[in-house]
Amino acid sequence: MIYDRFENLHLYCQPGTRLHRALVYARDIVRTVADGRVDIDGERLYASVATYETGPRAERRFEAHRKYIDVQVLLEGEECIDVSLGRDLPTLEAYDEKRDVMFLKPPEPVASLVMKPGYFGVFYPHDTHRPGCHLREKRRVRKIVIKVAVE
Repeated sequence: MIYDRFENLHLYCQPGTRLHRALVYARDIVRTVADGRVDIDGERLYASVATYETGPRAERRFEAHRKYIDVQVLLEGEECIDVSLGRDLPTLEAYDEKRDVMFLKPPEPVASLVMKPGYFGVFYPHDTHRPGCHLREKRRVRKIVIKVAVE
């Protein structure tokens, strides 16, 4: 997992790598881009922009992936993403290969990342995370999630 501000992007990946391309794309994307999917490099690198309201932690689920790294960036608003380094967590919903996601029971302990515009979170397949949580209260957010194939 990586959590930082875009001003430190150069510390984490080399120019030309898929992860670097994803982070630069998220940093430079026009804030008025429409919600929906944007192909950057087919199934190897693509983005989804969504607008939604944050929710209480009890209503959000921990998730993990196998085929993709998640790069998460808020374009508007603020939220918390809870994270855990727990392994072998009990499954709530089995792995769905088509959506590349499985949902897991909440682990103990957890840490919370404050997400605001200008920050980024990179979640590798082994990083269990729970996005979309209230920071202080319910907020409308716009987020871009870029999927970076791990192969």
